[in-house]
Amino acid sequence: MKIDPNMATQSCLLRLQAVINTLKPAEHRAAAYILDHPQDVLSSTLNELAEKSGCSYATINRLINRIGYIGFKELKKYLYEDTLKSNSLDFLDVIAFSKDTATEDICSGIHTLSARFIEESNELINPSAINEAVDKILSAKSLCIVGTGSSGICARYAYSRFFRIGIHCSYDEDTTLFNMHASLLTKGDLLFAISSSGRSENILHCAEMAKANQAEILSLCDYAITPLSQLSDVSLFTTSRNVNLFMNIDMPIFIGQIFLIDVLYMCCCVRLGKRSSELYVRTKVSADFEKRE
Repeated sequence: MKIDPNMATQSCLLRLQAVINTLKPAEHRAAAYILDHPQDVLSSTLNELAEKSGCSYATINRLINRIGYIGFKELKKYLYEDTLKSNSLDFLDVIAFSKDTATEDICSGIHTLSARFIEESNELINPSAINEAVDKILSAKSLCIVGTGSSGICARYAYSRFFRIGIHCSYDEDTTLFNMHASLLTKGDLLFAISSSGRSENILHCAEMAKANQAEILSLCDYAITPLSQLSDVSLFTTSRNVNLFMNIDMPIFIGQIFLIDVLYMCCCVRLGKRSSELYVRTKVSADFEKRE
């Protein structure tokens, strides 16, 4: 499947990371070589890259087309920009904390990482997809928000944002209950499915049921092409975990997903205008009253 060039940043490395898990073996080898040896690719011809990666000239061209570039020259242009950015920050150095690391150094390191994760996710934003997602959220009869694990925490966060501005929505962390809820969605309803991998069986099952009942699907994943995004009417995605080198921690997942949820929330607030402010204040007053009790 070819990535939509309007969906993603011009960053060559991020585009490759977004699709690498969906590529056929030969294209996968080519993509992996580019990701592992970007500097070498910049000094290579197309024929040399084909030879070094163990792929054919045609395979390299198919890969270039798949990630939305019109030729090897354009790929090298954005790959060069990526190398300039990556040379300014070594993630492994930033995260190399020990028991002797000073608190101020930990604060500085986490700040640097968080800012980079948000920067990469921001580069992947397609404003037209955001606008379409906001249209669907505001026009839906009901919004059902689902997610499991780390993505479930972000799904709860999304629920806590949207219901406070008058959007009729639901969330439940119990997979049995949210599967039951998804089975009742019909035309005019919207399922907001959040899955880092885009492959969670429970979330995919929800999406399939919603689709069968003519409900629409908005998805948020780490990757541009996943089973979930292929089921969705609108797909949003954050920076993939491979890009930041931390496969075993959830920090990039949380930061990217929360960032996109806040973008959607604020766009909804702007569209709703004064009404959203009034409803938000009303919920705040009710919460403050409970604290006094």
